[in-house]
Amino acid sequence: MLFKTCLKELDVQLLLIEKATNINDYAEVDLSENTLANQNIDAPNHQQLQNYLNEIQQKANTKVLYGGYLEKRNLYANSALFNSETIRNIHLGVDFWATAGAGILAPLDGTVHSAYYNEGEGNYGGTIILKHQFQDFSFYSLYGHLSKASLHIEEGTQVKKGKVFCYLGEAHENGNYVPHLHFQWILTLPNDAKDYPGVCSATQVEKYAKNSPKPELIIK
Repeated sequence: MLFKTCLKELDVQLLLIEKATNINDYAEVDLSENTLANQNIDAPNHQQLQNYLNEIQQKANTKVLYGGYLEKRNLYANSALFNSETIRNIHLGVDFWATAGAGILAPLDGTVHSAYYNEGEGNYGGTIILKHQFQDFSFYSLYGHLSKASLHIEEGTQVKKGKVFCYLGEAHENGNYVPHLHFQWILTLPNDAKDYPGVCSATQVEKYAKNSPKPELIIK
């Protein structure tokens, strides 16, 4: 409750993509396992997924597609990172599907907690975590699948609300995904953290959802 009150007080809006700052520029998309199976979309196939996203975007007549909180997905089926001892396929953040190179706007003032390249197939690639403060309450926001050039920003750098501070990466630098931003709220985080799980197993949902509340596009 304190967290949501804080976001209201700070007038947080998650219209994060530069040149898409109106609510009408965004439309929700469902990329759950069942939905893509019904559409005969092989989610790990970049071209198939991109074509599907383009089709949805054109029908919605919008600039950015978003969604995915607690969605059960098969986007990660080809990555050993999510399919070793335990299958992890529940998405913990919200994705914003936009073109590589798109600028990302800070949703509120913060400082750079970390800027790190999380290497490997299916990983975050370029990752920035911001720390935010509201009175005595601190929390974090994570931005994954960024360009390597975005990581030149130094830890401790002040980031201002509404300003571009990083950019979406291409597939070769974003963990090998169709270009998009992974955004996630995090309430508590170790001081030395360079990332945080963005996907969990079905048995871990309650634990992680409590520490990563649902990102709302507009806080009402």
